[in-house]
Parts: sequence; C-alpha cells; structure tokens
Amino acid sequence: MDISNYARVFAFSRSLADNARKFISDQTTVTKASDFRRDLTPVKPGLSISAWRKVMFNASPKYWALALILIFCNALALLPKSLLILLGKGLGKLIAALSPQLRHIVNRNIDACFSSLSPQERSVLKKRSFRELGISVMETLLIWFGDAEKLYRGKTDIAGEQHLNAALAQSRGIILLACHHGSLDMNASFGAFTFRPHRKYVFTYRQPSDKVVDLFLQEARGKFADGFYAVNNLVGILRALKRGGVVWYAPDIEVKNKNSNFADFMGVPASTTVALAKIALSSKALVLPYGHYRQEDGRYTLQFYAPLENFPSGDAAADTRKMNEAIETIVQAHPDRYWWVIKRFKHRPEGVDKIY
Repeated sequence: MDISNYARVFAFSRSLADNARKFISDQTTVTKASDFRRDLTPVKPGLSISAWRKVMFNASPKYWALALILIFCNALALLPKSLLILLGKGLGKLIAALSPQLRHIVNRNIDACFSSLSPQERSVLKKRSFRELGISVMETLLIWFGDAEKLYRGKTDIAGEQHLNAALAQSRGIILLACHHGSLDMNASFGAFTFRPHRKYVFTYRQPSDKVVDLFLQEARGKFADGFYAVNNLVGILRALKRGGVVWYAPDIEVKNKNSNFADFMGVPASTTVALAKIALSSKALVLPYGHYRQEDGRYTLQFYAPLENFPSGDAAADTRKMNEAIETIVQAHPDRYWWVIKRFKHRPEGVDKIY
C-alpha cells in the first residue's frame, strides 16, 4: 500500500475522532477522576488467596492448565504498562495470524459496517482492530491482577462531567450503557471507582456454564462492585436500580428471541435486545452512555455522554435503534477498538443474505 492510502486512513480516523468529540462535549473541562473520590475501603490488587486455592488445587486436571495460565498472566501484569501495551500489539498480530475464523469474522464485520471506505482503508482498520484486541487483553490483566485503583487514581480523567453530575443529582437509578469497546473489565472497574463513592454499583455479566470459570470471574470482577449479577438476573438488577443504584450493562451482543428485534447498527440490521428498554421502563432508571478511551500519553479518558432522551418510548424499534445509536457514538471515536471479532450480525432479517 502506498503512503497516500495510509494518509487517507489516518485522516479518516482523525475525522471520526473529531466528530465524536464535537458530539460528546459541550466545551467542558476534563477533570481528574480522582477528584470524584470519597473515602472507601481500597480494593485489594489481584485475586484472593481462596480464589487461587480453588483453581490451583482443583481435583480436575483440566483446571491445572488454567491455573498455569493464570499464574503466567499474573506475572505479566507485574510488567510496566507501556511494555504490556507493546506485548498486546504483538498478541493481536498473533491472534490474527493463527485464527482464520476470527479473521473471517472481522473481515465481514468491517466490510459490512464500513462499505464507504476503500479496500485499502478497510484493510488497515482490520489490522488495527486485532492490535487493539491484543491490547485489551493486556489491559484486562492489569485490572484482574494489578492495582486497578492506583491506575484509576493516577491515569484517568473524566469528560462529560455535566452529564455525570446531572445523573447523580437525581434520585433515579442509573443504567451505565457500555459496549464491547476496549477492555470490558477496565471499563466496568473504572465506572465502579467513579460511582461507588456516591451509589451502590452493580456489575452485570454473561454467566459461563463452567462453575470454576464463573468463580474466577466473580473473584476478578466482583471485588469492584457491590453486586455482581448475571444479565438474566432481572430481580437483582431491578432491585438495585429501584434503590437508586448504578448498573453497568453492555447489551451489544447478538440475540434472537422474543425479546429482540432488528435495528440498524453501523448501517447494518442487527438482532438487538429490547431488555434495556424493558429494564429502564420497570425501574424508571436513567440510561447514561459511557465509554473509556486510552490516550496517546497513556492516560485514560472516561467519557460520559448525554442520557438517552424519551427512553423508553414504548416503540421497540425506536428504542433499540436509539440504543444502537448511543453505542455507535461510543465506538466512533476509535472504531478499531470495537470487538469486531464478535458475530454481531449472525442472524439476518428474512430474505437478507448472510454475512458470515
């Protein structure tokens, strides 16, 4: 590829970022995240001894390999963050090289969502998406095994402060609308450090069927929250919201059942859950879109967007589209950091060709 094509891709990425900043900011200043802290019991870095014991001394041999992997990951998390980022880039390249299936998914997703780009521009975006995927893995290790609170206090800033403060000023519960963009664990834990001084905070997740893996996730993620609920635990989620709590929720996963309908995502019809609208309706909660962005200097910006207006409206099609628009806004500043390895368009409307 000649230099002119690289220049076009760079200009494209810069224009997306500029448009995103214009949309999400009302000319407010960026505030250090630590300015929002109140006195709380510090979160202990790493896994608890009991969690290590349950994984390492499990009777089933299949978990011995998992224990060795976790020990290796724990050692990696001790490395300087700048080195981890470099290792993440290499890991992303390795994933792309070793997994033709993931390359196929990424190729199809980006070709569908960025059809206006030239083939050369899409090629660069695909390569960068794998690089960012590897970085997200390393950032997740920092959260699981490192000192996440120290990272939050020293390396994060808050933008969209007016939206954050306005949400906290209300007595309503808050649904923190996130998505699969960058490290989910970094996104959720930074959200916890921001909100827990003010509200109870609940982390939702898709519960794995393996009990040991589930235990690990509960230990690695649950320490950041006041509650750790599976996404289908509607009783717990609604209870938290009705009591004025904050629920971290990432609904941008392919679903196809009676609680979904097709709504455009990045210009492509996507089977989209209506659960967010139903939860907001039942709890009367505010829906506050939220993203985190790694900056070139190694700091992170936590961006709070304007809450969804007239949501839910009672129109399932309009509500799912509005939710997807909010997720598009989170993604558009750094489209290469979205998890394009997800089969977001697995199910298609009747009569529409398959993507994968």
